[in-house]
Amino acid sequence: MIFGGAILFFKSYPSGKNIPSLSQNNNSIAGNIIPQNQGTSSGDSQNSNILNNFSDPLNRASERITKKPFGIYITPATSPVQPEKFQGYHTGTDFEIFPEELDADVSVKAVCSGKLLVKEYASGYGGVAVELCELENNPITVVYGHLKLSSINSKTNDSLNAGDTIGILGKGYSAETSGERKHLHLGFHKGSIINIKGYVVSKSGLSEWVDPCLYSC
Repeated sequence: MIFGGAILFFKSYPSGKNIPSLSQNNNSIAGNIIPQNQGTSSGDSQNSNILNNFSDPLNRASERITKKPFGIYITPATSPVQPEKFQGYHTGTDFEIFPEELDADVSVKAVCSGKLLVKEYASGYGGVAVELCELENNPITVVYGHLKLSSINSKTNDSLNAGDTIGILGKGYSAETSGERKHLHLGFHKGSIINIKGYVVSKSGLSEWVDPCLYSC
């Protein structure tokens, strides 16, 4: 099923997980979703980057080719990556490796300061980590996909600082990346409920996500 990977990602947490906000003024209660901002204009991104202390997930991040940017509509026939097994609107940004990194360890860094919520294997990703952070005083969960799971030394609930090494990218076309090429999928999901979907069926579904390149490219 074309959407199988994205659906499996979400079904890892069929009822969702409501994680407390990092905000000091946390008025959320179980079952309620904290109101979110609806995004940030590109003109504000530089100031937001400074205020939120976001950093790049990989060295030379701005130089890396992004075959699948945020919001691109992917089909098996039109995808810039072949062969392609998914279809939908891309919820994150993919960071490609440089040729010399094909067989080298590529460190993935925390883009923000927060708490590690998840480190596990997920179909379509291989190793995946999820971090709880804040973006403009609202909680977000940051998804790091296609990591070598055994390289993630931090434990769940450990605190991470922006720039800390989370792990390394998994080996391309192996179980470490769930058969995908070696690259990093970075996603910012609004709110504190864990959602690791790589794609959504409708464009309106992108409203639950933030373009990572407004902050970490």
